[in-house]
Amino acid sequence: MHCRLPYSVLTVLLLACSAFAQAAPVPQDPKLPGELKELKAMVARPKMEDDFRAVDLIQTLMKGIDQRNPKDSELIAKALGDAFQNGKVRPLDSMHLYDEAAKSLSLLGAIGARELYKAVTSPRFKSRDNAKVRAKLLAALGKTKDEKQVDFLLEQALRSPDDEVIGAAGEALGNFTELEISRRRDVVKQLVSRYGEWDLKASRPDSNDPNAPIDFSLQDARKTLSRIQGGWNSALSSLTGQTFNTAPDWQRFTNKNKDWTPSGGKK
Repeated sequence: MHCRLPYSVLTVLLLACSAFAQAAPVPQDPKLPGELKELKAMVARPKMEDDFRAVDLIQTLMKGIDQRNPKDSELIAKALGDAFQNGKVRPLDSMHLYDEAAKSLSLLGAIGARELYKAVTSPRFKSRDNAKVRAKLLAALGKTKDEKQVDFLLEQALRSPDDEVIGAAGEALGNFTELEISRRRDVVKQLVSRYGEWDLKASRPDSNDPNAPIDFSLQDARKTLSRIQGGWNSALSSLTGQTFNTAPDWQRFTNKNKDWTPSGGKK
């Protein structure tokens, strides 16, 4: 004699099995340790001859990253971070390995942000000659949307001596459109204040005296302003929901609307 379960009971059982299958952890990839060892060896090549192969391997590792075991994702993030710490520091005309590693880490949220922060603060890239490298890393750091990095990015935007870093850090802050509103207002306030300082310096008239010494501070302010203006305008627009193209316009908006509220995001 066969026992038939009611349809409702079968449905419950099927749903329970489906939920269990979804909750079951994805097993770790047994091939991953070997692949990460291979990546490390490629990065360490003194003549950088395997950098393009390393880029291909990174792209392979990142395929289906959302479906990987979390421990595997951690290992991949660590290996990508190590690409900045090991081997020869790549020159500016051979940045493809760094570009791919930074782009991949930007997709890994907080675990990617941790490795990007280590890289951008590494003594290996401290020299002003490596400002462009740090700028790339800061741009990627912003894309992680890890709110723990906001204060660091703001510090870089306000205090770095390098235009590339200033521009990249300020623009990176535009990714944080989910910041709690009071904190977002504070970020905007500080960016607008600094933006205004550069605009004021850059707006000083040139001397009419042909024998006057060259005012390098005026030249520097104009150079900084020209390099950061587009990125900072974009970031401020993302954070506020407003669109302005000059520092005075942003100053007028924030002065008249101290309790401004953007569309969307946390209130």
